[in-house]
Amino acid sequence: MLHRELTDGTYKHGKYRVFNVYDPKERRIAAAPFRDRVVHHAVHDVIEPLIDRTFIYDSYACRKGKGTHKALDRAQRFLRSNRFCLHADVKKFFPSIDHGILKKILLKRIADMDLIRLVNDLVDSARQIVGGGTTDAAAKGLPIGNLTSQFFANLYLNELDYFVKFQLRIRHYSRYMDDFLIFGNDRKALIEVKDQARNFLKEQLALRMHEGKSQIYDTEKGIKFLGFRIYRDYRRLVSDNVRRFKKRLRKFNYLFENGKISEKEIGDSVRCWVAHSKYANTGGLRHVLGVD
Repeated sequence: MLHRELTDGTYKHGKYRVFNVYDPKERRIAAAPFRDRVVHHAVHDVIEPLIDRTFIYDSYACRKGKGTHKALDRAQRFLRSNRFCLHADVKKFFPSIDHGILKKILLKRIADMDLIRLVNDLVDSARQIVGGGTTDAAAKGLPIGNLTSQFFANLYLNELDYFVKFQLRIRHYSRYMDDFLIFGNDRKALIEVKDQARNFLKEQLALRMHEGKSQIYDTEKGIKFLGFRIYRDYRRLVSDNVRRFKKRLRKFNYLFENGKISEKEIGDSVRCWVAHSKYANTGGLRHVLGVD
């Protein structure tokens, strides 16, 4: 039935199930029905190889062969050769993505009009939970939870990547979703770049730079990025990460004593955290926590 609906153009997206998670801050998650998740994955699998090749090298989120740890390696390499870093992000990124702008970006990348119509239907499905009107001129926001939402969001900020790399001609630039770094040796020049990036986000993508979190730092003092603090020759886990892990260990102890979690489940979770923590200089910390 789903295949027939997709073939004859009668497919309609189902109703999302919406709930909140707290990890560590509150996030609103939208889960599509199973049949619609099948469509999201199928569409992603078709368009991802076509569009990913247009991304710049230093875009690291939700891409094969990229990810958090490679983004950290690259940022540390840039840090070593620059005195300053503009660390910036976008305020309320996913809820602010403009449907009309996103569809124009997709139209530049996809030639098949039947596929464009299906992709537009997936974008429009977000209106049932994020609101914002029934026209592209009014609709904003993508739900966290869809595979396509992550991909569309990454594509949306690919426009910023091109602006920074090819118009501003910034050599040392790196982005992980809406969290981006611009390095340089001239603080005044970085202030100008920040103004230009802010204006581009506002005028071309209808987004706002998060002013409180978008600052220029002296690289000698380290940079907080993706849960780590990066220095020239070493890294540390940010204190919030360590605090959450200690809290998780206490919770595991309670759940285990009450028969609600197995030793294997605890071990799997701890091993994941240890593997992640090893991307920083955490030998002493892991020894103190008893997980080395």
